[in-house]
Formats: sequence, structure tokens, C-alpha cells
Amino acid sequence: MSEATGTKSSGAVTSATAAVWLVAKRETAARVANRAYVIGTLLNVGVILGLLYFFAPSPSDGHDTAGTATVAVTGVPVGAVAPAPAGKDATRWRPAADERAARRQVTGKQADAALVIDGSRARMLVRTDTPGQVRSTVVASVRQWATTRALHAQHVDTDRLTHEVTAALPRTETVDRPGRTRSDEHSGAELGAAIGIVTILFFQLFGYGMMVAQGVVEEKSTRVVEVLLATLTPLRLMVGKVAGIGAAAVLQTAVFGVAAVLAVRFGHALPAQFPATPATLAALGWFVLGFAFFAFLFAAAGSLVSRAEDVSSAVMPVLMATLIPFAVAIAAAQDLNAGWVEVIRYIPPFSMLIMPLQVSVNEAGWLPNLLAVLLMLTASAALATLSARVYQRSILRIGATLRWRDALTSTT
Repeated sequence: MSEATGTKSSGAVTSATAAVWLVAKRETAARVANRAYVIGTLLNVGVILGLLYFFAPSPSDGHDTAGTATVAVTGVPVGAVAPAPAGKDATRWRPAADERAARRQVTGKQADAALVIDGSRARMLVRTDTPGQVRSTVVASVRQWATTRALHAQHVDTDRLTHEVTAALPRTETVDRPGRTRSDEHSGAELGAAIGIVTILFFQLFGYGMMVAQGVVEEKSTRVVEVLLATLTPLRLMVGKVAGIGAAAVLQTAVFGVAAVLAVRFGHALPAQFPATPATLAALGWFVLGFAFFAFLFAAAGSLVSRAEDVSSAVMPVLMATLIPFAVAIAAAQDLNAGWVEVIRYIPPFSMLIMPLQVSVNEAGWLPNLLAVLLMLTASAALATLSARVYQRSILRIGATLRWRDALTSTT
């Protein structure tokens, strides 16, 4: 008996999965094959790339868009003038055989500048497009070299001098939030890119949420839903529709993300420290969670009306609910270390925009994200259950617009 029951239960699960899969596949194919979808994706990719390059730091701002700067040195060993490396984007110093070789490297763009030292005199060879930061770096290095040389000439113990100066330097102590970098230290390009990410997520959520509601109303107004429900349960139809449209939304969002990552990595559209890949993955993952949070509400709202012209009024409460997290995320961007941000970043649905924002500027690790994800999944499951109840009780009711309260309390 138990064996038969288990087989029957397994068959029901398989049947439900197959039904949802068929609906989802139909919705995804219909959206992706649409010419407007393809054209819209390409246009938006162009807009994203254009904005990235428009707001990209210029060489005059101290960002070398061609990569790490290189300086050729002749006349003294490289170690005599090259400062200690300060990171992966530090200037590279390399020796040149003589002044002619150094000049050839600069004119051939193998080096951004060259330092030629002859005795106590130094000359810097540059091109017209040599970044100002490279010139300043060379001048600072020559000043340090000349100072050390003069101190040695006066028989000053430079090792002891360096030790005493280093010991006298002030120690930095963060008194507001130890171990955290304040948001006002982030570059404008990084923060602007982070805000751009959450803006794209919001508009994707807004646009595809409306698409879910309009799809439900269209099937209801044309009575197609009655044919579909002859072989499907309302719950399976709703889940399949949300999953199918969601798949198209995720695909398009992923294309945007890949374009942004390529522009940052190979086009140097943003500072090298901007975590393009982690930011994109976080944005994509949180978009899926945010869509799951709101999409079922959009489907339920669409089931309340029978005419396409009534969709706007029906989904207005849901639209307002999506605007609140966006406004909060923009406010949070002003100071990502604020106490209220530390709390609200875990609360659904605010976490779906604040967490990607923090990941983009290195303000959130995997543990806070994991906790926020668990809370978001719990809230999404609760809303999906509520939405399913509204959808099941209103999808076949034709006529006047239903209210949320009526759909929830109805017994039919």
C-alpha cells in the first residue's frame, strides 16, 4: 500500500513539474523570440556601454586607461630611484641601456616616460599624452633620490634617519567603525557604477513585473485562461508564467552584466579596483530573488481585473511597494556605513538593492549576503503563498475589478 502511495505521490510531483515547465517554456520562448525583446536588449547594452565610457575617469584624473604605467631608467640602477610597489596598479620601472634606448622606448610607446640621470642631473623624457600622474611619480622619485644622495654626501646616517621619521609618523585609528572603509572614500566612478547597477535592477523588476500582470490580464480577457485551466491548476499556471517571464528577464539582465564586465575588464571603463565580476554576479542573484519576491504579487494583481485598461490601477499598490526599496537604496548610497543601513540591508525587500550596492563598493561579504538571502527566501515564500490564494480565487471571475481583501476572504 505504501509503495503504491509513494508511486502516486512521485507521479503527481512529476506531473506538476512537467506542467509548470511547459508553461514556463512557452512564456520564455514567446518573450525571447519577440523582436522588441532583441532590439531592446541591444539598445540597452549600447546605453550601458555609453554611460560607462562617458563617466570613465580620464588620464588627467590619475587613471591610466591603457593599464599600468611604465618608466624606463638609465644612468643609475632602477632600485636607486624606484619607490616601493604600492599595489597591482603601481608604476613599473625598468632599466634602459642608455639615453637612446630610453628615448626609443618612450617614442615607441613601450614606456610612458623615461628618467635619464647623468651624475647629479636628471632629465625626464615624455610624450604629449603621458599622464600627469606618471610625470608626478617620476618627479617625486627623483626628489627622493636627490635627497638621499645629498644626505649621504653630508655623512648623515640615513638608516637611522628613516627609522626615527617612521617612528614619529602618526598611527591611523578609526573611531567610528573599526576595520571598515567609509563610503565617502569611494571614487565617484565606483559609487556611480554601483547606483547604476541598482537602477538597472529596479527598472528590470518594474518592467518585467508589469509584463507578468499584463500577461495574466490578456489571458483572462481573451478567455484563453479558461482553456488552459482545463488541463492545469491555477497555481501551476501562475508559477509557470512567472518562471517563464522571469527566465527571459534573467537572460536579458545577464547580457547587460556581461557587457558591463567586458567594458570594465578590457575597456578600462572604470577604476581597476571596481569589482566588476562580483558586482555583476551579486546583482544577477539578487535580481532573481527580487523578481521572485514581487512577480507573484504582480500576477495576483493582474488576476483581479478583466480588462487591460484596468491593469494600472490594479498593480499600483505593488508598484508603490517596488519604489520604496529603490528610494531607500539611493538614500543608503550616501553613507553605506550608516547604522540604519547596517540593519535595513537584511530586511526584505530592501536587501535586494542595498546588498548589490554594498558588494559593488566592497562593503558586504558573503556572510551578510547569505543571511539576507535566507530572510529574502522566507519572505518570498510567504508572499508567493498569499499571491497564489488571490490568483486562484480571482482568475476565473470575469466582470468588475476585485479588491485584494475580497479575493483573500472569498471562499470560491
